[in-house]
Amino acid sequence: MKVFLDSSVLLSACGSERSLSRLITEIAGERKWELVSVAYCRAETAKNLGKFGAAASDHWKSLQRKVAWAPNALTTRRPLLLTASKDKPVLISALAERCDLLLTLDKGDFGMLLGKEVYGMKVLTPRDFLVSQGLG
Repeated sequence: MKVFLDSSVLLSACGSERSLSRLITEIAGERKWELVSVAYCRAETAKNLGKFGAAASDHWKSLQRKVAWAPNALTTRRPLLLTASKDKPVLISALAERCDLLLTLDKGDFGMLLGKEVYGMKVLTPRDFLVSQGLG
């Protein structure tokens, strides 16, 4: 299963040892989940990592090796309903990579899509994903 990680999930995984985002990144290999993200999310994470302290920066170094980094996709021929233009590249890139789901904690910008499918790709929070996998 291809799991796209939004920058909010990447930051959460780095920022807290007890976050569900961190749990997902730690068990991905044994569950056969391929973690995917893009340069846009990588840059967004690196830019905001300082807010979380030195331990988060250390974890970021190891987490980057667990993620397959794809190039940004900026356009699609499919219509998309997403009000935040800054998050359209995230959604478009996840679709371009043919991910099974997009994980996000950004309820403000992705709220209208949470729990729904966008062209066959589910948009979930880490908690809802773990529950769907029988882990919550």
